[in-house]
Amino acid sequence: MLSNSSKSNAREVGPESQSREAAERARAAVAAAPRDESAAERLREVVQQYQRDFPNSKPEATPTAPEIVEARRLIDENELEEAEILLRKHLAIIRNDPPAMHMMAEIAAYCGLRADSDRILDHSSRLHVDDPDALVDLAATLRRIAVHEDIPELIYKAAAVFDRALEIEPAHERGLALKAEMMMQTRGLDQAHAACRKLVSLQSQVAAYWIGYGYLLKTLGEAGEGVAAIRTALALDPGNGSGWWTLADLKNVALFESDIAQMEAALERDDLPDGQRVPLHFALAKALDSAGEFERAIEHIELGSEIRGKTEKPKSKSIIGRSAFIRETFTQQFFDERQGWGDQRSGPIFIVGMHRAGSTLVEQILSSHSQIEGSEELFIINTFSNELALSHPDQNYGDTLRALENEDFKLFGQRYFEISSRSRRTRRPFLTDKYPGNWKFIGLIHCMLPNARIIDVRRNPMDCCFANYFRYYGSAADHSFSQSGMGRYYADYVAAMRHFDEVLPGRVHRLIHDDLVDDLEGEVRRLLNYVGVPFDEACLRFYETERAVHTPSSEQVRRPINRAGFGKWRNYEPWLGDLKGALGETLGNWRE
Repeated sequence: MLSNSSKSNAREVGPESQSREAAERARAAVAAAPRDESAAERLREVVQQYQRDFPNSKPEATPTAPEIVEARRLIDENELEEAEILLRKHLAIIRNDPPAMHMMAEIAAYCGLRADSDRILDHSSRLHVDDPDALVDLAATLRRIAVHEDIPELIYKAAAVFDRALEIEPAHERGLALKAEMMMQTRGLDQAHAACRKLVSLQSQVAAYWIGYGYLLKTLGEAGEGVAAIRTALALDPGNGSGWWTLADLKNVALFESDIAQMEAALERDDLPDGQRVPLHFALAKALDSAGEFERAIEHIELGSEIRGKTEKPKSKSIIGRSAFIRETFTQQFFDERQGWGDQRSGPIFIVGMHRAGSTLVEQILSSHSQIEGSEELFIINTFSNELALSHPDQNYGDTLRALENEDFKLFGQRYFEISSRSRRTRRPFLTDKYPGNWKFIGLIHCMLPNARIIDVRRNPMDCCFANYFRYYGSAADHSFSQSGMGRYYADYVAAMRHFDEVLPGRVHRLIHDDLVDDLEGEVRRLLNYVGVPFDEACLRFYETERAVHTPSSEQVRRPINRAGFGKWRNYEPWLGDLKGALGETLGNWRE
């Protein structure tokens, strides 16, 4: 006979299974017609009914020891000695405690004691070989060390440890979540997809998992399925501002009156944290923009920006991105004295400029060529620049650059090839690096990689700056926190590029986004000629190229070129006085 609890489970298996199937059918309907309001409403009703009928009964997690929590905080704040003292005391009481062991290994790695770190981690892997919790924590530690110390082989080791943990306990929630996140970041998208799919199957009422899954589906080009996943998350958690922004930022989706009502209701909540309130304002602004309610839309952008400016304090602006520093440091004499320096190999193609200027489109065009591989945003040059600044904290950064010898630049060039190779999937001779902010480092790039190609993708300042101001970036791109900050950043960028045109004539290829749209073939031929590859018809059919795209423009580059977004700022012209003022003379003289 069945026990009372078993009888209860037997009765519930049928209805719960039916509710899950109903939700899957509703998601399929949204995926097939993401602009169908009735399909979206049906999905919301089904998911919320399931949520009411079968409340999430996840067991509460075992509380983490206070010493472990404090040690994690100390390590994150680089207080390594204090963390080590605390962990040693903890391990004297709880011998071989996995999180404590792993943090000790982390500290050793950060202090340059790689052998000690490896010894501790290897000991843990043997000691806890059948403990999935310990193995997941070990894999997470390997990943942290790999990123912090730039040791790529540890990523592969972390993946193997995650796999071992999931072999023992296939439904290990934290293991699946961390593995999915790591695979997304390292472009192991098939494995990320498998982990995300299992997560939402096991924990179908966790909104964060559905949002992550939706973002991954969008990246893979499965936009309709992405909409369905994100709408599932919002049915579960209507106050999730990050989810609303992710949905609003998709290009194939419509936001309905019912969506606007839900967002407005969420903003009325007193308990809504600013971290969710800000993206909600931006998502609501996009919905109102689509409805033609421009004044209400700009009000929400300003409200979101105001909160963002207070809670996510903009970082002090680095001198590296100031045109005055660039003009003073990278003079004609500077480059004349260093002619022929650096790693002479060709291959890297740097796509620089402003965000929202069309860099993803240009990369998609280039990566459609049989000789060019697209690798999206690599932050290698930014890392090199930070290393230089940190290596001489008491020295003027310009003096640090001027003191570098040819061998230093050669080493940076060699390291660039080595690190970028980790993002390679093909043996094509050219590789794109699409980090727009590399305009600040053109002088450094030229000296370390004199035969690299540099493409400046430029867009009309009002179109470009407004698109950035209207976009939610979180704490990144803090120049977009205000119209004046946005305008000054654009003007600095243009001034820096003008300087490089003077001291390195012909070195940078300028591609005006507006001209690319008006004369696709002509501009593509000029672009490929600059890169040094023959014309390829596939570059004109870039939207047919199948590749994962992780940036916000992932859906745009899968459509033929168009003028969508051009002149959108004019709907808001009465409220953009600060932006125009900050742009100054650049407003009328931005092409050169």
